[in-house]
Amino acid sequence: MNCLVIKNLKVGNFGKFNKMDIELSDGINIIYGENESGKSTLHSFIRAMFFGVVRLRGKAALNDQYTRFEPWENPAFYEGTMEFIVKGHRYRIDRVFQKNV
Repeated sequence: MNCLVIKNLKVGNFGKFNKMDIELSDGINIIYGENESGKSTLHSFIRAMFFGVVRLRGKAALNDQYTRFEPWENPAFYEGTMEFIVKGHRYRIDRVFQKNV
């Protein structure tokens, strides 16, 4: 089977999460929790690790993805690492999203 398997997420700064490490097990992993516990934030973190964070200009920037997930602990400094396996090869993505870069 040629699927992508996420093995590890290290959220340095993204939304409400700061210095969080998640090891995922083989098979299906279920992320659950109360409302506002961070499930959608974690989903957005994974998407941002693959595709980046959308940053708009002007008034549109008030509701863009970049502003919505601004880190609570260290504003304007987003970072994280994700390790995954595809076709038997292990990969790692490290991202730093800084406002002034």
